[in-house]
Amino acid sequence: MNKEKKEPRKVLVIVPHEDDEINVAGSVMCNFVRHNDEVYCVFTTNGDYSFWAATRMHEAVHSLTILGVQHILFLGYGDTGNFCKGGHVFYADKEAVTSPGGRKETYGIADFPDYAWQKRHRHSPYDRHHFKEDLHDLLLDIQADIIFCVDYDVHADHRACSVLFEETLGEILRRPGNAYQPAVFKGFAYCTSFGAPADFYQPNLRSVPCPDDGPDRIIGYSLYEWSKRVRFPVCAECRTMYMRHNTLYKALFEHKSQSAALHAVRIINGDTVFWQRRTDSLSYQADVTATSGLADRVRDFKLLDTTDIDTKKAIFHQYVWRPDETDPEKKLTFHWEQGQQITLIRFFANINDDGRIIKWRICFDSGYSAIYGPMPQHGRAFTISIPRQQDVHTCTVQILEWSGTTYGLAECEFFAEKMQKTMMQPFLKLKINDDFVYDYILPEKTEQCQLSVYMYPLKQAVTFTVREGPNSRVSDEGLVLFGVSDTVVRIRAAFITDATIYDEITLRRVSAGFFRKRSIWQHLEKWGLTWYLKKYRKYIHIRHKYLKKL
Repeated sequence: MNKEKKEPRKVLVIVPHEDDEINVAGSVMCNFVRHNDEVYCVFTTNGDYSFWAATRMHEAVHSLTILGVQHILFLGYGDTGNFCKGGHVFYADKEAVTSPGGRKETYGIADFPDYAWQKRHRHSPYDRHHFKEDLHDLLLDIQADIIFCVDYDVHADHRACSVLFEETLGEILRRPGNAYQPAVFKGFAYCTSFGAPADFYQPNLRSVPCPDDGPDRIIGYSLYEWSKRVRFPVCAECRTMYMRHNTLYKALFEHKSQSAALHAVRIINGDTVFWQRRTDSLSYQADVTATSGLADRVRDFKLLDTTDIDTKKAIFHQYVWRPDETDPEKKLTFHWEQGQQITLIRFFANINDDGRIIKWRICFDSGYSAIYGPMPQHGRAFTISIPRQQDVHTCTVQILEWSGTTYGLAECEFFAEKMQKTMMQPFLKLKINDDFVYDYILPEKTEQCQLSVYMYPLKQAVTFTVREGPNSRVSDEGLVLFGVSDTVVRIRAAFITDATIYDEITLRRVSAGFFRKRSIWQHLEKWGLTWYLKKYRKYIHIRHKYLKKL
């Protein structure tokens, strides 16, 4: 809960396939719609790998209509798989590829023509240049305040969408005089959603767990530290006790060709997880030079790059500024025509660990100079808070010590403020054992439970109060002590500096019989829905096999 916003926000979700919108941001879209924001959903492909595009597109429209999404757009590129014989748009620098659906240019259906046709009255060839051109124009046409985009999943289309989005947005951010700086959140469709544990049928709804290690996982690398994730709460209609009442389940059911509802037990959780990319770095508007090496790589928004989106194991090539071995200075220089204010610096280095910067020096023409090091492993961020520097025109970054042969910097970010100013509203959420809490049940003999608080974007002091449960109390540290006769206790946590930003939860102490009854009903629902959905999947695929469409 937070204070009322002054104006509706534009929210944009970018995903490759029809059903990925639910995997990546289903509850997020639902929440923004319920707050009367203007929500756009963009699909980069038509989903036509094995089903007709019209089938997948109509399914997406029906699904998003359930969520209340107002604007649905299709870029119209071909749905491909890993190691696609016809080639992939990602690799197509010179000549258009042919998709598995037999197409070489974007297309849509009568009600939903492809974006290029709407924009220019011509279709776009299936190549990298036109994909980026369409995405570039779409981003500037919509000018969303908040963007949610798929991240580097194992599927080739997901990886292409993620990398080319960052490449395209970086070009926009580097435009001379650019003032468009959206809040950007990257999220995974697989490891934190579609591939998460099947844990819906629990006494209390669980939050997304940290994914297990695997060849396709990049959690712990670069930006993707689990402790740095941004966690969004889930609105009431997306966190029901029973699956059949859940809005996300209903939206997933509309993706009949994908049997998406079968995965609802994995996708529906108590939070939704993203990683935020700041777009207000001063480096985007700086003139950057280097004594050697490719200096522009440190201000292009891309933290990682690859020449292989097909192999299951995530393989990244050395996309960094790396000075020549013979360069005696190994120095970057950032220059701004207008004086800048700088309070925070963030560096990202090589995501691969076969080279590392051990020590480097930063100097501002304001007089500030310091030596730092070493860079964290796996390309993770090195963040530096410095005394506020005023009227900065020049900054130099010089590598002093290093190891290995592929050390370098992937991105150098300079910020005027500790946090980016966006239209995202601050919020807090109460937790038990790191799970977001809404309406939480506990054994009837529970005497106390410990609450903790998640806050976004900044941590502030919080006050706890008991709103219901006359004999119960809560300490300043969030320890709830239940009164003997209190079976229902409502707790509110609010910012001390602004009580209109708060979270309120209900704790219920229930009997063992209640737990058993709920477990039985949930088990019956799980069995019944699974049986029905599997039979329905067979029916749908038989129809597709013999009729070639739904």
